[in-house]
Amino acid sequence: METPVQPPSPSTAPTSPLRALAMRWPLAVVLGLVGLLAGAGASWLLLPVHYVGEARVAVGSQSLDARAVAGYSIASQQLASDLARYVNDQQAQHALAPVLGSAAGSLSSVAASPIPESSVIRIEVTGTDAAAARQAAGAVAKNLSDQVNGLTSTGPQELLATYTQLSTQVAQASVAVQAAQSALGAATGDRRATPEQVTAAQQGLVQAESALDVLKVQQSAAATQYQNAVTSTPSASGLTVIQQGQISSDDRRASASRYGIAGLGLGLVVALVIATALERRRARRAAALADTGATDTGRADATAAGASPAGRATREDVDVREHVGRS
Repeated sequence: METPVQPPSPSTAPTSPLRALAMRWPLAVVLGLVGLLAGAGASWLLLPVHYVGEARVAVGSQSLDARAVAGYSIASQQLASDLARYVNDQQAQHALAPVLGSAAGSLSSVAASPIPESSVIRIEVTGTDAAAARQAAGAVAKNLSDQVNGLTSTGPQELLATYTQLSTQVAQASVAVQAAQSALGAATGDRRATPEQVTAAQQGLVQAESALDVLKVQQSAAATQYQNAVTSTPSASGLTVIQQGQISSDDRRASASRYGIAGLGLGLVVALVIATALERRRARRAAALADTGATDTGRADATAAGASPAGRATREDVDVREHVGRS
């Protein structure tokens, strides 16, 4: 008589890792918190902090009179986008070496970008030294402003000096024209003058008048430029530093959050492995106990069957058959 195979009981069936972790959720909570605190603490104490120094430069005039000019705002925004490309990381860091000295080695990047829908350029310098990053941002902003203003704009005082110099030259040229006219009149009225002398006097007058005309044109242009610089709307190409270098942000909290999440994930993975191992160990023990119980039950059933009358009758029939077969 065959003994039927019993299906494994729920207590001895294999359990999935997630179910094992859910059954031991305090372990997951503890190891997750330990990993979170360990990752955040290691990031806070061991990793270097990167500071961002920021300075801002405005393109053109920020007055209401300038903004009232048609197309002025759009032109200044486009110019801000173009000028931001002149801030090169390698060139800026090379230029900052004389300003910062050995602290320039703590800088990692220099970048400039226009603030959307505005004529303001944001200059950002990243480094591990807060003071160096702040000073570098201000230096880059000042350097960009000085370079652009030196190439694109001339002050009213310089224009006035140019106009004064041209006015002096115009007066001197006027005297030269009068002298040439007098020389030509003298050569024409002198009967003893040769035709060559008269011709030379005429050429001298023509040259003096031509020089005077050129100087008058230059004087008139200088006067117009000076009047525009004093009375008209400022050019959109000038730069003004509106915010000196200052620390705008750092990555301490971001690094702590990033490494804290990584530690949390690692802690949950360790908890999953431990919970799975413990659950499988429990299942093996339960299966071993179940097998031992089944063996004991089978032996008891066999003993009971042998002690019963039916069992004895069966053994006697077997003995009789064996005896007949031998005879």
